[in-house]
Amino acid sequence: MSTTQRAASGETAKEPEAALDVPTTAPLSLTQRSSLLMAPHSPSREFMSWVYQLNGKLDVSALARSVDDVVAAHDLLRVRFEPGPDGDVETATQHVTPFRPGVVRIVRLDDRPKLEALAAAVVSVEAEYRDLSPWEEPRLQATLYVVAPKTHVLSIFVAEALCDGESGTFVAAELSRAYARHAGKAVPDLPLPSAGSYLRWVLDNPVPEALQRRAVEHWRALRSEPIAAGAWPMTLRPGVRPGARFFNVPAGHWRHLVEVTPGMAAMPFVVVLSWLEMALARVVGAERFVVTSAVSNRSRPGAKDLIGNFVGPVRMVAQVVATEGLEAISPRVLRSLREALAASVVPVPLAEARLQAPALFVPLEPTVSFFMFDEREGPDFAGVRQRRFRVHTGRDVLRVNCTPDDAGGRNFFVISGSAPPELMDALVAELQGFLGLATSDGRAPQERQPGRV
Repeated sequence: MSTTQRAASGETAKEPEAALDVPTTAPLSLTQRSSLLMAPHSPSREFMSWVYQLNGKLDVSALARSVDDVVAAHDLLRVRFEPGPDGDVETATQHVTPFRPGVVRIVRLDDRPKLEALAAAVVSVEAEYRDLSPWEEPRLQATLYVVAPKTHVLSIFVAEALCDGESGTFVAAELSRAYARHAGKAVPDLPLPSAGSYLRWVLDNPVPEALQRRAVEHWRALRSEPIAAGAWPMTLRPGVRPGARFFNVPAGHWRHLVEVTPGMAAMPFVVVLSWLEMALARVVGAERFVVTSAVSNRSRPGAKDLIGNFVGPVRMVAQVVATEGLEAISPRVLRSLREALAASVVPVPLAEARLQAPALFVPLEPTVSFFMFDEREGPDFAGVRQRRFRVHTGRDVLRVNCTPDDAGGRNFFVISGSAPPELMDALVAELQGFLGLATSDGRAPQERQPGRV
């Protein structure tokens, strides 16, 4: 039954019931330990963040009650971490704190001109984000800035050790559903998370010691491989925002890519990653570099729709020659990715800590981070338009984000905190060329006919 049909019939969607047999304390999972170890060295400090400008008539009371509903229903969103003796992460524990209503902090800025108030909200959000620490306050926190009668800014932060990217989708869906209910709107058709407890899941699913040993050996071998320094320049200066480039892959191109990847024994993620390797080899001149990404291991049925942390970083050593083509590179990328995924049960910071490395997390350079999203992030409040802000970090050597657009294509964001503008332009032009989006005479790209990738 659709949302409209449910609303017309007076039926409301069933909300998740409170989790039964919820422990109040548990040890950390491997991915949680890794996240806490990585936090001081990560541009995001290992926090999930949603920051939106909300335009239209917002029911502030309904929003506040909705956030309270979500935080009250999920014990993990109210967890604090306690380190072991001498600050040891290996023996740290997590503890559920009691729910207290009033999670959303409301800040009124509507006593000044709208543009001035909006700028003040963004500055406040950035300052709030800059001070986050998963040890001091990992729990879900939210602030609503009242900019004007029909303009608000909403920020929501929660430590990734509690809520990974896929879990964030479930949190947003439940928040959207609760808002619709409290505001008297039609309940949206959105996925709901499991009512199970992540802390119970951690206690019931210990990682076998043999698997941990295999993963540590994998990371030891990867760390010992010498990586060529490459030609990626490190020119980042304090206070300088990173260079960012954007381009869109039209829906027809993306459909073609999805259609041909099975015949290549690959997947769209692998093909795009192969294009990125080819572009780096041709533009930067680096033939060996490290590619980092993040994977969410939800292969067990109980973890499929559970709010928690299942994400582990994956590191791949890319080896590519500038003259190689997609047919040669893609199978190698796929093999490397499978090997990395098989060993991702102990993410690299935790493995290096166990190996007593001199530093917990020092990325080899040049380093490429790749993120590919198939679902839209963030809450969808019925009747309210929204635009997302991205909180600036500025420490990426190179980051590539891929997100869907409304027409079925893909938006690519290529961001660097160190590369000069001309290098970013050359890299994006090379990527557009692989995708068939660029023409030799510089004219506006046209949609390519299906044929070869």
